[in-house]
Amino acid sequence: MISLVNRVNGSVLKDFLDAKGVSNTCPMCTTGEMSISIFDPEGYLVGTGEAPAVRVIHELPDGTHRGYGEFLRVCLNCGFIHYIRDSEVLDFLDEGGDNGSK
Repeated sequence: MISLVNRVNGSVLKDFLDAKGVSNTCPMCTTGEMSISIFDPEGYLVGTGEAPAVRVIHELPDGTHRGYGEFLRVCLNCGFIHYIRDSEVLDFLDEGGDNGSK
């Protein structure tokens, strides 16, 4: 299931990754750039960082959820997918991390 958390947009996720020292280079192919998956079906917010980040929630067969969701990045070269646990990003915002007041 895909959902959105209005507090987390592309800029917030980038700020979190920068604060944690996460590289934008793909760890798999080492040549591709990682893109942040956003929800912007009309394309109005592309490049602004304001579009909501896509959050993936894994639903179990009995209808319950795994307990947390994940934001994701995708390598523009090889398609490698990097998941970031949503609770880490939300905690970063709550603790007033770099640009956490957005």
